[in-house]
Amino acid sequence: MSDCLVIGGGVIGMMSARTLALAGAKVTLLDQSQCAQESSWAGGGIISPLYPWKYDDLTNELSIASQQVYEQLCAQIHEDTGLDPQYLKSGLLMMDEFDTPEAGAWLERHNLGYDKHPKGALFANIAQVRNPRLLKALKADIVNKGVNIVEHAKAEELLVKGGRAIGVKTNQKNYTADHIVVCSGAWSSQWLSLSEKIFPIKGQMIVLKSKPSEVEHIVLDQGRYIIPRKDGRILVGSTMQKVGFDRSTDEQTCQALHQFAAQRFERLANATVEHHWSGFRPASASAKVMLGRHDEFDNVYLNTGHFRNGLNMAPESAKRITQLITHEA
Repeated sequence: MSDCLVIGGGVIGMMSARTLALAGAKVTLLDQSQCAQESSWAGGGIISPLYPWKYDDLTNELSIASQQVYEQLCAQIHEDTGLDPQYLKSGLLMMDEFDTPEAGAWLERHNLGYDKHPKGALFANIAQVRNPRLLKALKADIVNKGVNIVEHAKAEELLVKGGRAIGVKTNQKNYTADHIVVCSGAWSSQWLSLSEKIFPIKGQMIVLKSKPSEVEHIVLDQGRYIIPRKDGRILVGSTMQKVGFDRSTDEQTCQALHQFAAQRFERLANATVEHHWSGFRPASASAKVMLGRHDEFDNVYLNTGHFRNGLNMAPESAKRITQLITHEA
C-alpha cells in the first residue's frame, strides 16, 4: 500500500507526485491512458494567466508563486534528467485590455507594470516552457524519485470502508493508500462526486513552421495567443468549445488561427501548418480551481479544475496539497 495515490498524470498530477516524493512519501500515480498526453501536453506553455485580472485571488496566488520558482525548477529537472524543458523568458506582448480600469487596478494592487510597446504592453518577465518537453522530463524525474507510475489504469470509483476512503477501483484492479489526491482534470467528475462538476472545454491549436526570431515575444490579442519556440516553430491558439469529449479538429478553425497569426505577422501567411490538435481544459461553472480536502473524506484531496492555468499553477498547487497531507500548513 502506498502513502499517497495520485489520480491523473498531467502536469498537476506529476508535479504533485514529485513534491510528495520529495517530502518522503511513497507515491503511486495512476493515469487512464499515458501520462502527459492530455490538456498539459495540448496547451501552449505560457507561465501566466492570459489576462490575470479576470481570475480570482487564488488563481493569481498560485500563479505568482509558481512563476517565482519555475526557472529554478526547470533547471533542476534538466540537471537531474538530462531533458531540457526549454524555459524561456520571452516576454508577453499584450495587444488589448491592458489599459482597462480593471487591468489598471489589478496591476496597481500587485505593484506590477509593463513596458510601452508600439503594438501594446510588453510584460517582459513572462516566461514559457515547451510543455511536451517539460512533461517528458517531469515523468523521468518522478520515476527517478521513486514514484510508481501505472498507466492505462482508469479510475472508476472511490473505495470506501467504514466511512473512510481507502483507495480507488480501476479497470485494472484496486489500489489502496492512506491519502488520495485527485488530479484527473476534465475527467474528475466522471468517477468522483464533487461539490461542483468539472467538465471539458475543448481548445484547438496549430503549429506553424517558421524561422527563429520571426516572432520575438509571446503575443496575446482577443483571447488568442502566438507563442514563438526556440527552433522557430510558432504555436497559435486557442479556441474554446463546450462540446464534451469530442477530439475532432476542423479546417475552418485551422484557417482562422492561421489568419489570426498572419494578420499580426504578415510573413506567417505563407508558413506551413505542421500540426493541428485539440485538448480538454478542466472547467467549472465558477471558473475556480478545486484545491483542498474533499467535502466528505478528510484523506481525499482535490487538485483539479485549473481550466486554462494548470501548467502555470502546478508547482504551488502541488506544494499546498503536500503541506495539507504532511501537516506543514
